[in-house]
Amino acid sequence: MVLGVGNPDQGDDGAGSRCAERLKRRLRAPAGGRVLVIDAREVPENHTGAIRAFGPDLTVIIDAAGGGRAPGAIFIVDRDKIADDGLSTHAISLALLVRYLEEDIGCDVLVLGIQPDAVKLRLGRKSLSAPVDRSVKELTDVLAKRLIPGSDFFPA
Repeated sequence: MVLGVGNPDQGDDGAGSRCAERLKRRLRAPAGGRVLVIDAREVPENHTGAIRAFGPDLTVIIDAAGGGRAPGAIFIVDRDKIADDGLSTHAISLALLVRYLEEDIGCDVLVLGIQPDAVKLRLGRKSLSAPVDRSVKELTDVLAKRLIPGSDFFPA
């Protein structure tokens, strides 16, 4: 499953949410119920019931994360940095969510960060910066190709 988190009203903080929105549109028909995509926005804890009911083997969390990289860089977030560096602007710590998914749901978790360029309140403007928008589109393409049944992700 894919869990997009972030606040679209705060510029690039909405990268994970936007990626989930786009991925849901791309996988609507071909995924055949084998993939769950949730746009959790800034409250991923509100979706733990749906996640538990789906029972994923793997959860990919996508979020804007500061990692000192170039704007739009996509990277695997080091778990130790989630809690230590306060990378989350969400209601609960992503470290706590990851621990819950692994220990209570029993799935593997991969956290992908997208380096933001600008995180600021933009009420009514749900726009990403150009480098982050390009990265969201690229990541959506890669995930869509990997999550279609019959691909290497779902061996026959």
